[in-house]
Amino acid sequence: MKACCSSAKAWPHSNPSVSSRRTRPVRRDHAFSYLAKAQEFLAVAEAARNDGRWDAAGLNAVHAVISAADAVMVFRGGIRSAEQDHRAARDLLEGVVGPDAKPPLRHLTAVLAKKNLVEYEQRRLTEKEAEEMLVHAERFLAWARQMLPPPPER
Repeated sequence: MKACCSSAKAWPHSNPSVSSRRTRPVRRDHAFSYLAKAQEFLAVAEAARNDGRWDAAGLNAVHAVISAADAVMVFRGGIRSAEQDHRAARDLLEGVVGPDAKPPLRHLTAVLAKKNLVEYEQRRLTEKEAEEMLVHAERFLAWARQMLPPPPER
């Protein structure tokens, strides 16, 4: 299914950290698709880690936390970020969820801090860096799962 709207615009919201961001409205029931993607990316990250493919593990951890953040924003706020910089999703997520998001946001931030390294730089990700990214991704996804009810039965 497609999102309800395709144009990027600021979502009308009383919280300035949300209303000042570029967002896209998305139907709340799509949150479960974003969460399923997050879980799939995390599973691939874990498989890559088990095979010693640190860059693949790290990049899939990045995609996992981005999709998990989208799942929570879609379910709780009916929006997802349309910003080019994925780090903006951190502030948007905090604006949508409120103060309860602060502790898990450190996991999101830790993974996103390595995005450019793993995706664009010449240097390869180390085993230690990949392991740390996966630990943060696992913890962030655990929180995201708690923020959504069980998915509807098909």
